[in-house]
Amino acid sequence: MEEQRTGGGREFVFSVLWAAVMLFFGRILTASLPDYKIIGVAVTILLYCILGFFVLTRYAAIYTFTLENDRVHIVRSIGHRKKEVDFALSQVKSVSKTRPDTRLRAYNMRTSVFSKKDVYYIIYEKNGIQSLLICDISRKMADKIQGKKEF
Repeated sequence: MEEQRTGGGREFVFSVLWAAVMLFFGRILTASLPDYKIIGVAVTILLYCILGFFVLTRYAAIYTFTLENDRVHIVRSIGHRKKEVDFALSQVKSVSKTRPDTRLRAYNMRTSVFSKKDVYYIIYEKNGIQSLLICDISRKMADKIQGKKEF
């Protein structure tokens, strides 16, 4: 079983709005310092670079959720870079729709930054270390990971 998702449209609209706000801020800064226009331009360029970093790292990601041979494999691809999480179904401790009250190492593999809809929290143990996986997989895949057999 495999699911593939990309970053959401709401995040794209959010980043465009932030770009407009940054441009407005840069224009005000440039107009208020007429003798130092280069400072306003430099601040605006810096803000756009920071926004570009966040857009590339969060909104332009492709997530692949794979459940195969009793293993869960999740890949977040951004260009040529990949972040992977892999564990066996036997290592799963719990699958829940509510965030657990534990302080575990968390892997955030959600496609949406704002929406908490269809988010699952999976606690698993690998190499003696418990970790928390936050992802927005389908209910069918969550049930398979949890070990339910009614499909």
